[in-house]
Amino acid sequence: MTIEANEQGSSGIAGYEHWWRDLQGHLGGVYPFYDRNRPDLYSLSPEPILARKNDSGEPLALDTSAVACKVCLPYLLGNRTLVKGIERAPWVERLVAAGEWELMPLPEHGNLHPEPDDFVAKFVSALEAELQSYLGNSRSVGILLSGGMDSRVVAGVLRKVQECNPGQFSVVALTWGDAGSRDVVYAKRIAKQFGWDLKHFPLTAESLAQNIELAGQAGAEVSGLHLHAMPEIAEVDGLDLILAGSYGDSVGRAEFSGKRVNELKPILPANIDPFGVLKSGVRRSATDDLLSDARASGHFREGDSPIRTFEIEQEMHYMRRMLQSCMFQIARNTPLYQMFTAPSVFGMMWQLAPEIRGDRWYERILQVLPGRLLDIPWARTGGRYLDHSSESDGLPKSYHAYGRWLRNDLREVVVSRVNGDRIRGLGLFNDKGLDFALKAWASARTEGSNSLDELMAWLASLHTFLASYPVTCEPAPHNPFLDTFSVLRGGLYGQAYIRARNLLRD
Repeated sequence: MTIEANEQGSSGIAGYEHWWRDLQGHLGGVYPFYDRNRPDLYSLSPEPILARKNDSGEPLALDTSAVACKVCLPYLLGNRTLVKGIERAPWVERLVAAGEWELMPLPEHGNLHPEPDDFVAKFVSALEAELQSYLGNSRSVGILLSGGMDSRVVAGVLRKVQECNPGQFSVVALTWGDAGSRDVVYAKRIAKQFGWDLKHFPLTAESLAQNIELAGQAGAEVSGLHLHAMPEIAEVDGLDLILAGSYGDSVGRAEFSGKRVNELKPILPANIDPFGVLKSGVRRSATDDLLSDARASGHFREGDSPIRTFEIEQEMHYMRRMLQSCMFQIARNTPLYQMFTAPSVFGMMWQLAPEIRGDRWYERILQVLPGRLLDIPWARTGGRYLDHSSESDGLPKSYHAYGRWLRNDLREVVVSRVNGDRIRGLGLFNDKGLDFALKAWASARTEGSNSLDELMAWLASLHTFLASYPVTCEPAPHNPFLDTFSVLRGGLYGQAYIRARNLLRD
């Protein structure tokens, strides 16, 4: 099915009567685009919003603070987009009228130490109820399945619900990457064990090139490095909905990009231009905006613990603005639901003492779910989950070579775009800083991607965005002394960063 953006709902607000309306209040909610000055149209694509604004003669001005944000982070903060006046729906707020939002309550954080077996039974029941609420009367269900533990838990819960409702629905497992990698091999084992059909989507340099284009057309909010096979999955016919477990790490194990919840720091880095590619005027004007974006929500309360504050930051910005922005590739065509994100589910984990939120809960959960899924190795190690003495099965961990593909197969395209007038002619970037960054980037030897790969892939997508939409930009003021200092510092940092990564990977 295709979700039309201009469908008129009973509320009189076009585009906001879709399946995702009921996810308001969920961590895994869907956050459409809208025009702050004409908030009567909502869409999962920026195109109809930008087209209407352009057709009415309103200027489409590039948001320079958004550009600065994308230089220092892989995602945007708050509700900001790359076009001034165009925003994303706010996090965990309910639309009550055109452009009017009401803060929805969040579960409290706690310090509980419950009896493990009793807690696991209640948590699995909450996951089952969440899954049932998404299923409705669906007859064909897709599940994003990898060798990771998050999707494995979702698979186990889905199988349990399927066993309790024989014949009600069929399941198709969807996986991507190198056919011999742990993620794909383990996903195939799980699907075969449960009798599910499986569709495997290879990843190649060509699919990365396509994703760079699609990321630009979708608003250049995320790098094409993160889209994987989502565009191809969006084209799978016959699925009533797709389930994902992407929030499992953050909810089930209290982990964000490898950092435990009690190790989190403020989300905005101290240096918003580490590689020295921005003009000083952009840095100066963006700093206050980004600091405001990071905390511009009524969900931040005076007196909250650092753990609650930093976890809300991660969910509000990182999970919502990067993960869910990527998932829009699927959600525009097929309803996509993120497990672990109903308040009744994530609230249970938030109430636990921070020191007991971790990997061991997955071990207990999988022990009570069907399929003996703990017998399948952990994708992180190739050995048994949490058993550091077990030997790896020898399968490769990496399921792609994005860094190598970007720097070799797509290098000419990326360099030509970064050096082209659409990027350098904006008047926002320091030309010498881009030169140094390109030189450091080209010297990387890793298979996987790094921060400079992230930046270059995004600049290539920004080129597509600027070619796709009539967005204008005022050149930023600059200070020659500050710009020179920033270039020298950023150039040295870039070279040291790449050398360190090359050595660590070697």
